[in-house]
Amino acid sequence: MTNPAAVPVSDFNPFEAPHRQNPHLFYRWSREEQPITFSPALVAYLVSRYEDIERIVSDPDTYSSRNAIPSIWDNPPEVLEALDGLIPEAPTVVNTDEPVHGPLRRVLDHALSGRRVRLQHPAMKTRARELVEAFEFGTGADLVDEYADPYVQHVESLVFGTPIEDIDRIQAWSDDYRLLFNPLAPDDGKVDAARRLHDYQDYIDRLAEERRARPRDDFMSDLVNGSDHVPPVDRADLHYMFRGLRAAGIDTTRDLITNALLLMLDNDRELWELALGRRALLPRIIEETLRRDAPHRGLMRITTREVTLHGVTLAAGTPLFLLFGSANRDETRFPDPDTVKLDRPNVRDHLAFGSGIHKCPGAQLARTEVRTAIDMLLDHLPTLRLADGYERAYAASYSFRELEHLDVTW
Repeated sequence: MTNPAAVPVSDFNPFEAPHRQNPHLFYRWSREEQPITFSPALVAYLVSRYEDIERIVSDPDTYSSRNAIPSIWDNPPEVLEALDGLIPEAPTVVNTDEPVHGPLRRVLDHALSGRRVRLQHPAMKTRARELVEAFEFGTGADLVDEYADPYVQHVESLVFGTPIEDIDRIQAWSDDYRLLFNPLAPDDGKVDAARRLHDYQDYIDRLAEERRARPRDDFMSDLVNGSDHVPPVDRADLHYMFRGLRAAGIDTTRDLITNALLLMLDNDRELWELALGRRALLPRIIEETLRRDAPHRGLMRITTREVTLHGVTLAAGTPLFLLFGSANRDETRFPDPDTVKLDRPNVRDHLAFGSGIHKCPGAQLARTEVRTAIDMLLDHLPTLRLADGYERAYAASYSFRELEHLDVTW
C-alpha cells in the first residue's frame, strides 16, 4: 500500500492515498500554486480554479467536448477484439459540440422534464419508505448498500423504463461499461467486461422493440418513438445515450444522498438536528453538499488550437480535466469554502452539475430524489447517528466521489 506521507501532494491520482480519501489536499495546492498542472496518472492537464473552468466551458470553439471523454474503443487490442460486433460508437450528449449536441440534449430535456419528475415523486416516496421499514426496527444499517443504492436503482428503473426485477443485471452491465472507460483499470478485467456488453446490447435492443410496439411514459419510449417535441433517435444513439446516462445517473445521485447524510450526521449531528426542527433548511443543506462534496469529479475538454493558461502552453488536441470539485471550493468564489454556510448567497453557482450547454439535464430529478430520501429518514429515524467507530472510506474511482459505506445506528 502507498504511504500517504511519501506521495507529493502535486502527484494527483484519485486511486491512491492521500488523494483517494481527500482530493482537497491537491485541489487547494493546485489553486494556490499551479492552477494548470499535468497528471501523469490521468494523462491530462487538470484545471482547478473556478474562473478558468467557467471560461473554458463558455468557449466550446477553443475547448471542445467533441470526443473529449475516453471511449470504450480507446482500449488495448485484446479488449477491442472482445468488443468486436458491438454497434459503432455514436456521439453522446456530453461528448459533442453544436450542432450535434442540441438535438441530443432536447431528447434528455424532455425525458427528464419537471412533469416526469413530478410523475415519479409518489414512487420515490413509496420506495424510500419500503427500504426504511425494512431496517428501522433493527439497531443499525449501512445507508449505502441498504438504502441509497437500492432507492436510486429503483427510481432510475422507473424513469428509464426497465423492469424492476432486472435491476441487478443491468447494474452489473453498467459496472462493466464504466470499467471500459477507466484508463487506470487493469486490462484483464476489461476483456471479460467487453464480452458481457454483447448481452447488454441484446437486452437494450429487445427493450427498444417492446417500447416501439407498446410505448409508455418513460425514457426508452422517448428514444424509440420520439414525442411532439423531439424525433426518435437511431439505434447507435439509443444505445450510447441509454447506457451512458443510466450509469452516470445512478452513481451521482446515490453519492449525493450519502454525502449529504454524512455532512448532516457529522460534527455532533448539528445539521441533522437543524433539519429536524426546520425541514425547510434541507434544500440549503443539499446545495452546500453539492458545493463542498460534488459527487462527480469533473468533465473533459480538448483544446482545438494552441492556448496558454497561467503560463502553460497547451498544443491543439491537449486533454483538460475540469475539476468541478476544486472550483466549488475556490476561495475567490466561495469565501471560507471548507465551512458549511446555509446562508451562502451564491451557493447555486456551484459546478456540481457542470455549467454551460453541458449542464446536467438530470439536476431536478437528482435534487428531488435526494430530498425525498433524506425526508423519509428524518421522519422515521429522528435519532439517527453515525455508528460508533465509523471511519469514512472512499472508493477508488476515476469519476466519482463515492463513499464505500455509511454505517449508522439510532
